[in-house]
Amino acid sequence: MSELVNTIELTGFDPDGEPEIRMMSDGSAELWFNFMPPSFIEEEEDEHAYDDFDQQIQSAIGVPVVQEDREVFVIAKPEADTIARLTAFIQNYKHPE
Repeated sequence: MSELVNTIELTGFDPDGEPEIRMMSDGSAELWFNFMPPSFIEEEEDEHAYDDFDQQIQSAIGVPVVQEDREVFVIAKPEADTIARLTAFIQNYKHPE
């Protein structure tokens, strides 16, 4: 079983519970959210904008992403620029209006 090596806290996504990237001993990365959809999403229709969030992340970072459960996304084999690209994507994400 892989163990946690480092945690990178992110800002700008959800002020009531910001996500974090967990770097694991096997080289994988896990993106953990406190709320998915974000805590400020009130309308049920808006929640569906996050149904394909794993695909949105994958498109932004260029490597496969697996949604392990509602709040956890796993990147099994990050490349050298994956964490920087993931950080930029999350911190600059434009939520549906």
